Amino acid sequence: MALALILVILIGVIDYWIKVDLSLSIFYLFPIILVTWFINQAMGFSFCCLCTFIWLIADSAAKIYPYPLLPYWNASVRLGFFSIITYLISQIKNAYEREKILARTDSLTGAFNNRFFREILQIEINRCYRYQHPLTLAYFDVDNFKQVNDQLGYSSGDHLLQLITQIIQKNIRQTDTLARLGGDEFALLLPETDYNQGQIVLRRVQEELLLTIESEKVPIGFSIGALTHNIAPESVDKALEKVDSLMYTVKKQGKNGLKHEII
Repeated sequence: MALALILVILIGVIDYWIKVDLSLSIFYLFPIILVTWFINQAMGFSFCCLCTFIWLIADSAAKIYPYPLLPYWNASVRLGFFSIITYLISQIKNAYEREKILARTDSLTGAFNNRFFREILQIEINRCYRYQHPLTLAYFDVDNFKQVNDQLGYSSGDHLLQLITQIIQKNIRQTDTLARLGGDEFALLLPETDYNQGQIVLRRVQEELLLTIESEKVPIGFSIGALTHNIAPESVDKALEKVDSLMYTVKKQGKNGLKHEII
């Protein structure tokens, strides 16, 4: 904001000292666009008014108008022009922010999607390698989910996935990352979380899920594979492959359980 204000003042001074009829309107747009994009629309409109006022002073110093109201009419037109640009920039920014969110999240559940989760996991693997901090990674699979879709319909299945997402998100920290990897599979990343801390979180999530499912009266369970890394994983693919393997071990042993190991 300070930079934008300096720009407005600088342009206004230049505009004031140039006595010839030379328009600098386009240069006033730079600070207006700057504050609209990086702060908000309201601040952009405030700068529209400020730029219009400074331009009016500078223009009045450069010209002698035959009609006393003419400079105020010109100022009103310029204010309208600045305001339209501000509104359009604000709409472009909102569309950009929406697209950014859509690119990161699963449209059904609101959890992060597979691609963005992999990016976050890579960042945490790098931090784990650099600082030697532990991380815990878990892989959730909803047992018998196909039966829900077949017997109760896809809308019931969608509702169930949304409910599962809400329950997990309520029982983790803001620094933790939940993603829907596809279908009925979820991944949970707990940064800087050792085995004991991870076990507490995973057990709590598991209990809350089972309680909710019991009240919903649907025939599903949760196979969960989890791995705490005290040594950084080799790669994102290797890390996911290992927890996926632990999750399938749970399925082979009868489903609806948690297998949590440490490296």
